[in-house]
Amino acid sequence: MGSIRFNNPDDLKKISLNLSYLYTLSPIANTQQHDGNTLSVASQPQIYVPNSVQQSFQTNNWKEISNYQSRSNDDLKPLYDYIIKYQTSAWACVEDLIGCYYINMVWDNRGNYVWTSCASVNPTDPDPFNPKVKLIAPVVYGAFSKSTSICGIHSYNLGLVTLASELTCSSIISFFICKLLKKGLNFLAEDLLAFASEAAAEAGIGFLFTATTLVIGAVCSVAVFAIVFIGIIFLFNFLNKRFQISVSVFNWDTTADWQITTQSLSNAINPGESTSNILNLNIGKQLLPGQNPVYGGTIVIPYALQIVLLHTTEVAMNYAFICYENKKTFTQGLSFSIVGTRGNDPNTGFSYAFQCPWTASNAQYMEGTAQDAGSFLNKARSHWSEHTGPFTVYSGLADWPIKAYIDALKGGDADGSDCYKVAIHIAPSNQ
Repeated sequence: MGSIRFNNPDDLKKISLNLSYLYTLSPIANTQQHDGNTLSVASQPQIYVPNSVQQSFQTNNWKEISNYQSRSNDDLKPLYDYIIKYQTSAWACVEDLIGCYYINMVWDNRGNYVWTSCASVNPTDPDPFNPKVKLIAPVVYGAFSKSTSICGIHSYNLGLVTLASELTCSSIISFFICKLLKKGLNFLAEDLLAFASEAAAEAGIGFLFTATTLVIGAVCSVAVFAIVFIGIIFLFNFLNKRFQISVSVFNWDTTADWQITTQSLSNAINPGESTSNILNLNIGKQLLPGQNPVYGGTIVIPYALQIVLLHTTEVAMNYAFICYENKKTFTQGLSFSIVGTRGNDPNTGFSYAFQCPWTASNAQYMEGTAQDAGSFLNKARSHWSEHTGPFTVYSGLADWPIKAYIDALKGGDADGSDCYKVAIHIAPSNQ
């Protein structure tokens, strides 16, 4: 692989001539505190890819997907290790010479990079649940793997009680990512709010953050994506438990968003260990052919990086990423169910359940209606299908196809760990 160097201004110019190094970030002293700020999700994960990569995911080619995951891991893990080691000083402030605004980045001499950016801080309508919040700052976190041309992006909403600059908001998420990566997937839901508050103090503003049970599940979900990118599990060893299940739900529907609303758990926990089974994950609709997500998507990308990503991006994959482990490990597996709806319409959706027993084969079951998650998990126990798939159902008057796959029934992944992957495809074009 050769030696890897980080944040060298000459290497930044190789990424884009429209980016200019300014300075290395460091904590800023702050004494005044403001409570009542909120942390929520602005956008679930999107993956910007060439058409060839999308084809591997849409046809659910596990071998090719695993190859992309492994190469992305090789690209990004050194950056993550660098952030874990140096924390706030791992980040550099960079000027976007086209957009004339500032972003935070970490990059290497091989062309891999991560960034945070905030395009604007805007007034917001009054919220009865968070009456102190006056402003909303959408902050993007992105990661680019050079060898695969895969860019993973998601964004947070910072609800603010008083004005902060775009760069300060960007730095809050930069420093939040530092703490998240250092903790790994053994974080608790309340840790995320503490991380955000500590990050704000280091960014020079004393914001104390809260989140309701209606949004904390979504925050935990995107926090997992920030750690594991496109499904890599190199940090997914947080309590050395036996089973680790990752679920990717892809939305290929070009006319409507889909939601993963609730879940039911049996000896299973998510990272964060939230006590709520409310997920509230919104998966954006697929852009129409010919629409490039770099310009036409829902996430605002810095102009200089837009130009770079246009060379590698042909399509965006919108999805939700959910992880599970078994809560009690002594001779006990796990099972869970999730419920999805189309456009928040309870009459069009699906219910999916998965079982990972201690010694027997994995199994799945699905129906093309949105049901109570707990009741459906009980129902599934009499209908388990011990097949890797596709398990196909159709939902709603339009018969939307939904396909579910398991990568293996037993034996764990290629590395010998008890890690299994589930992929659910909503309205795939290969039906």
